[in-house]
Amino acid sequence: MILMYHHVCPAGCVPAESAALEGWGYRISPEDFRRQLLWFQQRGWKYVSLEQYIAFFADPHQQNARHIAVTFDDGWIDNFQYALPVLTDLKIPATIFVVSGEMSGVSPLRRMSERQLQQLADVEIEVGAHTRTHPNLPTLSDQALREELSGARQDLEQVINRPVRYLAYPGGRFDRRVVDFVKEAGYEAACSVIGCGQNSERSRYWLYRDVFTEAMDSLKDSVKTHPRLRNLLHWRASLNARRRLAGK
Repeated sequence: MILMYHHVCPAGCVPAESAALEGWGYRISPEDFRRQLLWFQQRGWKYVSLEQYIAFFADPHQQNARHIAVTFDDGWIDNFQYALPVLTDLKIPATIFVVSGEMSGVSPLRRMSERQLQQLADVEIEVGAHTRTHPNLPTLSDQALREELSGARQDLEQVINRPVRYLAYPGGRFDRRVVDFVKEAGYEAACSVIGCGQNSERSRYWLYRDVFTEAMDSLKDSVKTHPRLRNLLHWRASLNARRRLAGK
């Protein structure tokens, strides 16, 4: 399982006005974030880095293991201020997918600085790419795709002085052409937002991710964490992936 987060902060930090790209609907409090991570841990799930998670695809003995990778999209400063202390305290690795350039209407003060991105490596947090400007990738020309994908990777590598190996699709939007350009840009895997699925080598470039409610008490939450019921959701997520690849 791969968990997807955006904002981690108290309700009082939500601004009165914000740009659509900020996604404040995906906010969880630091207390519920900690509680959620512990919920899985107490039920036998093991937190691993995204690198380890993907490496287990090649090991048949690990394919049914209860591994979780934690990911964040966009690179919000509240991830550094509120999520990072929780992750550090619980010794949980994570990957933060960062938009390397400007986001339309979004203040730079709401995003992590270059110095903060550089500090993430010291606490087992990997930086991935979320493109340069958070566009709708399937609508772009070939040249614009290269600039968004390869450009973001180059931008971030210059900042953190480390390889940027993974990508998350903005808004989860992709198709077969976008996947081909992601591979061309040198990414080793990419994360999507197309429902709850069982990841494998086949889904390496559209890795399924999960979002849970803060309290983990909805029926959908229960279905996602039930092994047999989760398999039913995987069928639907796999169908969603095929539709995306076909451009539907």
